[in-house]
Amino acid sequence: MKKYSKLYNSKVFCMMPWVHTHIWPNGNAFPCCMSDSDIVYGNLNDNSLEEIWNNKKYKKLRKNMLNEKESPECTRCYEMEKSNIWTLRKNTNKYYISHWDRVETTQDDGTVEEVNMGYMDIRVSNICNFRCRTCGPELSSAWYEDHSKLYGQPPENPKMMNIANNEKFWNDLQPLLLTVEEACWAGGEPIITEEHYKILDFWIENKMKDVRLRYTTNFSNLYFKKKSILDYWNSFNDVRIAASLDAMGDRGELIRAGMEWDVIEENRKQMIKECPDVYFEITPTVSIMNVHHLPDFHREWVDRGLLEPNNIRVNILTYPDYYRIQIIPKEERKKFIDKYNEHIKWIDDNFGKGVAKDGFMSILNFLEQKNYENLIPDFINRNTPLDELRGESLFEVCPELEFFNG
Repeated sequence: MKKYSKLYNSKVFCMMPWVHTHIWPNGNAFPCCMSDSDIVYGNLNDNSLEEIWNNKKYKKLRKNMLNEKESPECTRCYEMEKSNIWTLRKNTNKYYISHWDRVETTQDDGTVEEVNMGYMDIRVSNICNFRCRTCGPELSSAWYEDHSKLYGQPPENPKMMNIANNEKFWNDLQPLLLTVEEACWAGGEPIITEEHYKILDFWIENKMKDVRLRYTTNFSNLYFKKKSILDYWNSFNDVRIAASLDAMGDRGELIRAGMEWDVIEENRKQMIKECPDVYFEITPTVSIMNVHHLPDFHREWVDRGLLEPNNIRVNILTYPDYYRIQIIPKEERKKFIDKYNEHIKWIDDNFGKGVAKDGFMSILNFLEQKNYENLIPDFINRNTPLDELRGESLFEVCPELEFFNG
């Protein structure tokens, strides 16, 4: 098996099924956070980590990757890479090359003997203080009441979910914590999740401050009870904060209901003062609601010294389909394209090549890949009742989208 060819030339191979299992608050398991959420690999309330690790789906996925065969679970990475977007697949192949021996020991049926959690991304709880328009009650406890009112019945899942309530799972996980190299914290909202601090304390007690910490956070809280997350971040050697900020001001507050924009800005200023060496970036979810505004947001925060020019990593939304930027009709796309070309020129003139330029160019590439304008009615049907429920007006906050009403 040619290691470097698989890791760097293959369009389907990914190290994830050899170093990771992704777990949701309800116990559902997936090969990674980018995989199709409709293709569940098992549930920790019914199966052990070891049973899931070598079940039929996992073994088939590994075999597909080794045989250069696409898997439906991985569609999102395939689509992103067609627009030259750096994906989790590529990132994992780059950073987990040291685990190649596990690939070499894969049995003919796809079995890998030992569970590996070199990369850990466990969404312990769905506790969250935001009700983002592109989210739902599975990953946000705050969404529970809105879902019940919108659909006339509560969600299938309980309001609060926490996989930590499964004692067997935690007993299985604890020895794996000693082998974690990188931990991805997302949510729910990790900064207000009890178990997040329990695990960090475990690593500190075991002198594991080299564990790479990677956060995706709504950045609305810097404290939990009497704990300061800034103190924790200063205690580890490699910490990267990705703030899920889509837009400024009223637009940001509409897209991510529960946000107070003034608080976000104050938190950023405090972090600069108290954690100057901790990496910070914004990871906007690029949807129809913020695509026109994103260049303005990026430029303002760069100009104000709140963001390094290249510290933006775009996350282009692919689901739900009716929030894709590709619902923009062909005849309306020029003004968006012109604005992006102008912003890319500003980046190029002032900062040259880099992640920011590549990210904004990838948005343009993605826009031209497909046409989903037939889903405009779905977009309106989703947001009209949500506006009424929340006392908001998407089209007042996002006036560039008024053509949808025409």
